[in-house]
Amino acid sequence: MNGVFAFLLVQASLVFVQADFKAECDLVPADFVFLLDSSGSETTKGFKTQLAFISNFTSNFEVGADKAQFAAVTFSTGVHKNFYLNEHATQASVLDAINKIQYSDGETYTDLGLNFVRNNVLQANHGARPNVAKYVIVLTDGRSNDNSKTVQAAMALHNVPNVTVIAIGIGNAIDVNELHIIATDRNHSFVVNNFDLLHTLEVELVDKTCTLCGDYPADIAFLIDSSGSESGAQFDNERNFVSMVTNEFAINPNDTMVAVSQFATTSRTDILFNQYPDKDSLLNAIARIHWMNGESNTHTGLNELAHHVFQVKSHNIHHGHHGHQAVTYGPRSESAKIAIVLTDGRSLEPDQTIRAAHQLHNMGVEVFVIGMGHSVDFKELQQIATDRDHVYRISSTNDLAAIHTNIVDAICKLKVPPPTTTPMPTTTTTLPTTTVKQACGQKPADIVFLLDASESELAEGFAKEIQFVYNFARKFHIGPQNVQFSSVTFSSNVRNDFFLNTYSNRHDVLNAIQKISYMQGGTNTSFGLKFVRDNSFKPQNGARTNATKIVIVITDGQSADSAATKHEAQLLHHQGVLVYAVGVGSDVDNSELKVFY
Repeated sequence: MNGVFAFLLVQASLVFVQADFKAECDLVPADFVFLLDSSGSETTKGFKTQLAFISNFTSNFEVGADKAQFAAVTFSTGVHKNFYLNEHATQASVLDAINKIQYSDGETYTDLGLNFVRNNVLQANHGARPNVAKYVIVLTDGRSNDNSKTVQAAMALHNVPNVTVIAIGIGNAIDVNELHIIATDRNHSFVVNNFDLLHTLEVELVDKTCTLCGDYPADIAFLIDSSGSESGAQFDNERNFVSMVTNEFAINPNDTMVAVSQFATTSRTDILFNQYPDKDSLLNAIARIHWMNGESNTHTGLNELAHHVFQVKSHNIHHGHHGHQAVTYGPRSESAKIAIVLTDGRSLEPDQTIRAAHQLHNMGVEVFVIGMGHSVDFKELQQIATDRDHVYRISSTNDLAAIHTNIVDAICKLKVPPPTTTPMPTTTTTLPTTTVKQACGQKPADIVFLLDASESELAEGFAKEIQFVYNFARKFHIGPQNVQFSSVTFSSNVRNDFFLNTYSNRHDVLNAIQKISYMQGGTNTSFGLKFVRDNSFKPQNGARTNATKIVIVITDGQSADSAATKHEAQLLHHQGVLVYAVGVGSDVDNSELKVFY
């Protein structure tokens, strides 16, 4: 096989492909309550399909007292509590409990189920956590026996703080208006024609409920090693790392604020909290930071954070002819306080360094430390950091870009409300090790999806393509400094859905993917490849010279002109583009896909 591209053939169906890219949600705590219709119209088979659906959904989440919690309730003529939020502390235990839920038969008293959830399940003594997002997922296949009582129960549930109600109607007997009323809003109301199609909602439902990063305010201070050994490219790598991490967060007074300090022989602070209240001005300020030079007096930098950065102080700012203005900078009282220390060597005053680090710990600051190179003292790194899980070691500053997603994920775990004094159930839980999303290496990537929307795909097959693309894209940190995505659709003609630089964050890219529509027509794969070669990888459309360029072609493998398709694929290879071909469906033409060799 040619070394500059690869060939991926997946037979059977795209649903099988999706298993390799299963959505994960392990960063932000949430309480989930399944409210399952167990009435006579469900039938045993339909009820088991509901159980399979909620099992698959649950498997997307890490379970634990500080992660996701699950409860289940069934309703028909009466209500049955299957398990409360605090009864199962592991994913395996939850899945086993779901498998044991029994079908009960009876009428459809939805109001009883909604009231039971509000009055019993969402209570602190049954595991509901204050200030944590709560999702009630209602599955039903018919209209309730008492619509007015159902409406009243739904309205009461909506008034519970932090609760979002998701309503899923199954089959043709659904009262859509009632479903809309049960749900928090129409965006949280779904209908499928039958139980066999229930699984098609899994990706969308996970996206509705999976918050990849908490929205609790965070004050993040970077402490950069600016000593003599960190000149030139090494210092640039540190500064770029600060920009990459900063770019992952919403910068505003209600979300994330960033400060940047340096240390060498002495220390200085270049950026204070809330000095730059928006991302553009903050990133510009970071780009202007200059190297100091000097010795490695790490303790001076840590003291700078403790005595200045993490203190609320008034500063006189000069405004030219307008004189000076007193401005208050500093951390917020209600925020997660985080310090990220970068160093490439041993401190000159280790005792003072440890004392300064302990002072930050005592102030409630979570301290991460990144040791760069082979001269660092690992024992000292452990003493600077809050704990061993906050220590990262890399061989050089060149590796900073590769670990920035690890740091972002660690910060996201802290961007949640602090625990309250409400007593939790007495359980002994062994917390799993931190799950780290796969990094994309030191180089960013420009990825173009080329989607077959021809008649042979059918609308249902194309919808599965979109689900695959969506699941794939959501695994990455998206932005101008990270991974960029573009989408092109082809049939008889070619349609550009969006270029690499059209969207600069994950939310907008995923939203755009969901809006890609089916075209119908012939299978002119060569037209699509040529469009990508002539347009998608142009600098004006977002392509970057330092990025790995990748095309992922998803097709049923029956192009109108095999020779032209092979020629266009070879031209892409000659441009250094990696081409991956995904064959979809049981009728994939293996020989046709070999044109991508």
